[in-house]
Amino acid sequence: MSQAKFCGACGNPLGENEKFCGKCGAPVAAAASVPVPEPTPEPVVTQAEAAVDQAVSDVTASAPVQGAVNNYAAPAQDAVNGFQPNAGATPASQAGKNIAAAIGKHKVPIILGFVGIAVIVAAIIVIMNLTKYQKIDAKDLFAFKFTGLNGSGNAVAYLNAQEADPNPYDVERDENGEVIEKSYSKYFSNASKDLTKAFDKASDKDEAKDMRDALLAKKKGEYKLKAELDKKEGLSNGDKISVKVEYDEEELSEVNIKLENTEFEIEVEGLVEGTKLDVWDGFEISFTGMDGEGKIEYSRNNSKYDFIEYYMSSGSAWDVKNGDTIEITASLYTSQLESYAYLDPNNYDKGLYFTYKGTTYILEETAPKKSFTVSGLSEPQDIDVFADITFKTAGASPYLQIRGVNTDNCDSVIKDNVYFKIESEKDYLKAGDTFKVICQPYSGFKSAGYKPAGTPDADGNYVKEYTVDDSFGHYITASSVSKEDIDAIAKRLEEQVEKFKTDYVDRSSIGNVRFENGKSKSFGEATFQTAYSVTKDGFEDGTRTDYDKTVLYYIYKIPVTVEVTVEDETATKNQDIYLGMKLSNCLIDAEGNVDFGSYIQMSVYDNVNDIYKNVIEKEEGKKALVKLDGSTDESQPDESSEEPEESTPDESETESETESETESETESETESESEE
Repeated sequence: MSQAKFCGACGNPLGENEKFCGKCGAPVAAAASVPVPEPTPEPVVTQAEAAVDQAVSDVTASAPVQGAVNNYAAPAQDAVNGFQPNAGATPASQAGKNIAAAIGKHKVPIILGFVGIAVIVAAIIVIMNLTKYQKIDAKDLFAFKFTGLNGSGNAVAYLNAQEADPNPYDVERDENGEVIEKSYSKYFSNASKDLTKAFDKASDKDEAKDMRDALLAKKKGEYKLKAELDKKEGLSNGDKISVKVEYDEEELSEVNIKLENTEFEIEVEGLVEGTKLDVWDGFEISFTGMDGEGKIEYSRNNSKYDFIEYYMSSGSAWDVKNGDTIEITASLYTSQLESYAYLDPNNYDKGLYFTYKGTTYILEETAPKKSFTVSGLSEPQDIDVFADITFKTAGASPYLQIRGVNTDNCDSVIKDNVYFKIESEKDYLKAGDTFKVICQPYSGFKSAGYKPAGTPDADGNYVKEYTVDDSFGHYITASSVSKEDIDAIAKRLEEQVEKFKTDYVDRSSIGNVRFENGKSKSFGEATFQTAYSVTKDGFEDGTRTDYDKTVLYYIYKIPVTVEVTVEDETATKNQDIYLGMKLSNCLIDAEGNVDFGSYIQMSVYDNVNDIYKNVIEKEEGKKALVKLDGSTDESQPDESSEEPEESTPDESETESETESETESETESETESESEE
């Protein structure tokens, strides 16, 4: 038996020694060889040709069958252009078997030559082309949704894919309130396994995905594949709608897809029958206060339906008078509803229907509104709004600032409904100066039944004048200090001194005091030595503009136990150090509290005289410091003492003087202390 060769790409017969197909150019290695019976002495060519023609016709018109052709069979492993079909799986191999079965059925002796083989291969190719398309019922690609009321419903069609779903997160429930899980067309699945099962003509998952993507193709942001409905509005259950599918046949053909049933009919179902909802049943409103400054109160939530809320959409709830009108709008807490949908998906204002606790309600306006007229407001009573106010202040005379009004001692109606502001011709006030308090009552003050006593000015404000006196607090100076003031300051400083003693344990030096071969281990009880006052020029008349208007110096003696180590032997010794504390703008405020200003500056020396020379005299100049009891400190430097040289301070002096700024409670520290 000889071997006939033909091109696996185009079916063209090949010669015995040809290396390339003379028709399409495919390599001979890509062509398949088919065993052909040797010719018999008496061939009947015309009968063979007629039998082949009949066989091809039979195969085209009939379902695939299994069979062999007079002991003829294709090779078990055909190699056509590198493609090896799965036996019994592809249209090509099945078609070959169908032809064989058809030829065998006619019982015609056939002598296959090169021409006969070409005819059979051509027939196989034709059958492959006829069977390669994935045929899809177009109706299976779309979802149809009906919304609204029976008799005035709406219909919408869209591709039944998650990507095309206009409301992918909407929750649908069955008659028992159970959530219905959404399902989409199998042709739009995102799972490869499901997709290859849906597109069974695809050779692999990639081809199946290409076919899916072709169905989801877009143009200018819209899906090319769409369903047009002949009727979309005014629908009732049972109505019939004609659907025509629009698509690009040529583009789908390129990915082996043919759509069938592209014109069909659907029936309207599921439109709602429900109870109309009166949102104002369970709403309450009231008018209180004075005519002209009345107050409107209304229920923010419905007393019968807890899924309804209300808000004022026109008018004001304050300063109303009898005869005024307001508008209230009702809306729904949709999060509390089991399900809801709009009567018209294209116009949300036309109302909605929803299910709540098993009952379906219909709201014919999405945001219903209702007007109300104010009535029953009364006249107010007089009240002295200034009677119990106090003041928020900063500084003290002659640098007093009135920063606001304190209503803590006032009746709640004044606290909540009256605004106070300060008016003064000066930024800083001293004893004898005046300032004004202006009262502006809110509308709620009159609504509560009150109005300020007295006569308002041209702007409708109520005004009262006040004079600065000793009750507003005072600075601590040599001329305005008391024993109580000195004790109050010392008490406030106790906390700072104790913090100093805690912070500077185990130090080889503190400020300008160095412990040779030793470290501080503990501190004894601090003893207050003396306090001095420096009043700056221009202070009394309130003309000083820099920060430091007054300065106080408090000096403490503190015993310290030092642990000394020499040649590996340790001993302790006791010595005294002196802590100087500079307080700027120290005052007693209107509440009797001590205020240090914004920082405390500390300096540490081993004797008082060094504090005088290196701190006080350097900062304040060579002048007599006045003790707070009115006498001159005998231990301060005399007039003959040498003034410090004007030079850059050495490291020990620089490290000893630091500032720590605070707001309400001053924290102090000595920065940059050297440690061994």
